[in-house]
Amino acid sequence: MSDQVSKYNYPSSQTGGVKPLSIRGIFEDERRRLSEEFTDEERAWRKQWLKDQVLSPNEPRPESEEWIREVRNPIRRFLSKPWQLLESSTAPVIGKTVAAHVRYIIPKTIVILAATYVTWYHLKYNQNDWTRCYGVTVTMPKPRAFPGDTNFPAQAEKVEPNDFCDRGFKDRKVFLD
Repeated sequence: MSDQVSKYNYPSSQTGGVKPLSIRGIFEDERRRLSEEFTDEERAWRKQWLKDQVLSPNEPRPESEEWIREVRNPIRRFLSKPWQLLESSTAPVIGKTVAAHVRYIIPKTIVILAATYVTWYHLKYNQNDWTRCYGVTVTMPKPRAFPGDTNFPAQAEKVEPNDFCDRGFKDRKVFLD
């Protein structure tokens, strides 16, 4: 049982307990490459490896339309189309990097503002009072008062027993008969 790895018994490292392996191989060390044990075959291998690390002029490749159509769902493509048009129209003026940042920031800012406005509207116009059984109950705490303050001891707004859980019933303007 101790040889098996349980669900939560993983080692806490980036490599999962396995020693990290350098892709440079044994030729990472300059002293070793310059030593006599470094053969011509290994030199050719190192030369080819260094050649492979150079990117071609057309890399990194931009995302193609086919790839986007394959990976992203239609709703996401529809919602991102205006921002793609904004980015493509502003890129010649402000640069590709800044246009990409603008495309990333503006939709998120709009969503945060919309969520803030919806929350504010809901809190302001859908408060829980005696006329409805839903909505947000907004209560104000009793003001702080410490010994030595001018308003010490602070008086609570609710002093009568029927003030508690009133929900604005006493302040009503209808059904006063």
